[in-house]
Amino acid sequence: MQSVKIGNDDLSVTLIPFGARLVDIRMASCTTPLILGYPQLSDYLSDTAYMGAMIGRVANRIASGRAMLNDMPLSFDKNENSIQTLHGGSNSCSFAHWRIAHKDSKSVIFYLDEPDGHMGFPGNCRLQVHYEVIKPMGLHVTLQAISDRDGFCNLTLHPYFCLDDSGNIANHDLQIHAEHYLPVDDFLIPTGKINKVIDSQFDFLKPRNLEPIVSHQEHPIDHNYCLATSQTELREIAVLKSRLSNITLKILSTEAGLQFYTGHHLKDIMKGHHEQPYTPFSGMCLEPQAWPDAPNQETFPSIFLKANTPYKQMNCFYFES
Repeated sequence: MQSVKIGNDDLSVTLIPFGARLVDIRMASCTTPLILGYPQLSDYLSDTAYMGAMIGRVANRIASGRAMLNDMPLSFDKNENSIQTLHGGSNSCSFAHWRIAHKDSKSVIFYLDEPDGHMGFPGNCRLQVHYEVIKPMGLHVTLQAISDRDGFCNLTLHPYFCLDDSGNIANHDLQIHAEHYLPVDDFLIPTGKINKVIDSQFDFLKPRNLEPIVSHQEHPIDHNYCLATSQTELREIAVLKSRLSNITLKILSTEAGLQFYTGHHLKDIMKGHHEQPYTPFSGMCLEPQAWPDAPNQETFPSIFLKANTPYKQMNCFYFES
């Protein structure tokens, strides 16, 4: 499996066509990997953590693996506990070999054609992701899709961030610009309620340290933060900073939601960068996307994608030290 490397004098990014995945992000001034990944690229073929993967056609969960579309019932691949759909199904785009449409020293475009009915999703759909390194230390990612039939679309990226070499996220401070979040049931399906973050462990309106979660003083998090009720202009949605390395990550996105996952299900299956074993809380995910289970939640922003209508999502990941 061949890797693709893009970058400038300050930031380098390594990717692979399998799942159009982010494999490594590093500053020129620091040897610390900024995301989790496997130095043995073949290990991605057996990865179950969606390490650095493109996610689609519908990110996150769909309750019972079912939804209605134009008054017709749809049934999707039930790849989580055999009862619901996670990240587009067991053979989603995260596990496909994408093709390269364009590559230069600072950018690469991957694309994938999914057939009508793949994992239960209607329409022949072309997915595309454009990664571009921008000055001084930014990664701009544009996700696009178009289908020849009405359907659903909610794309995202799934890198695990850790901005120091401590082996976990305990020394990180996180800020999320969201006043509401979605409570979930025992299967991590949104209940339909939209709760305020204030006076709860979900309040990250001001920067807050993650050590209480890593030390089990607080519960781990795998929840959607409600940023808006539709796609917007590109704006800052979250800030992550390591107290050890003083590296800061600022995330900008057009998306209505942000899934915050504390990485508590990570397991030491394959060794990662610097021979680092990955265990719970080794890294965390901040995934811009639409709200989960939207096809089954009438009050949530819709992820309906009309036939022959382009879908577009933009994200920027800015690193500072």
